[in-house]
Amino acid sequence: MERPDRRGIEITPASNFSSLQREQAWPLGEFPCIGLWMFLLPGIAAFPQFPQILEFARRPESRIVDLGCGLGQDLRLLAAHGIPTERMWALDLEPHLWRLGFELFRDEGRLQASFIHANFLEADVNDDDRFAPLMGQTDLVLASQFLHLFDWDGQIAANQRIVALSKPGTMLVGFQQGRKQARAYIRPWGMMYYHNRDSFLRMWETIQQQTNTRWTIDVSAVALQQWGMQDEDLEWMPEDRMGLNFVMTRET
Repeated sequence: MERPDRRGIEITPASNFSSLQREQAWPLGEFPCIGLWMFLLPGIAAFPQFPQILEFARRPESRIVDLGCGLGQDLRLLAAHGIPTERMWALDLEPHLWRLGFELFRDEGRLQASFIHANFLEADVNDDDRFAPLMGQTDLVLASQFLHLFDWDGQIAANQRIVALSKPGTMLVGFQQGRKQARAYIRPWGMMYYHNRDSFLRMWETIQQQTNTRWTIDVSAVALQQWGMQDEDLEWMPEDRMGLNFVMTRET
């Protein structure tokens, strides 16, 4: 018998396919973004700046990289709006998630993005040939549900590497969980640091000083329901849970 799931979609043999990918993806890291079906939520498409992000991505020869790409849903979102996929790159620690994305979206042979299997904090981005087309040449960096996987120092290190990929005019776009009271957590994969808006801005002030760059930073604290999550999804989270949406542009 068909039944509605939490998003009001009728479960059919076709939509059961996404359940299969979720069940295969969950053991690869047990990330909440997998368990909560966040790869099927609107993501950056719900940002008020999304039309500007699309316009920027459509510029001739724009190079786009998705860090912590997971199943690759954000790149496919851009592709659905006509952005050429041959100038896209995707990076993740777990290549099986990327392969599951082809099964879920059924676009093997159409999505031409280049996949980089790497730990972003450990990869030698300066000498690894896979990063050569991106170093100092990336136009759009996607980093959703990625940077908060690290502790404070790890986030600074990851963002310094993002700066190395960037150039004046580069956009950095993403969203991540936060807390009204910024603090660290221990998770199965290591320590995480959950920001509030003030701590996020304070971290980026440090990064700008260390990299001698300046960025325009638009970061908003939002209720997780604005991402499309349901109240029942949030019961295990602390009361001061929230999300952070950010759209940043490098000025110098």
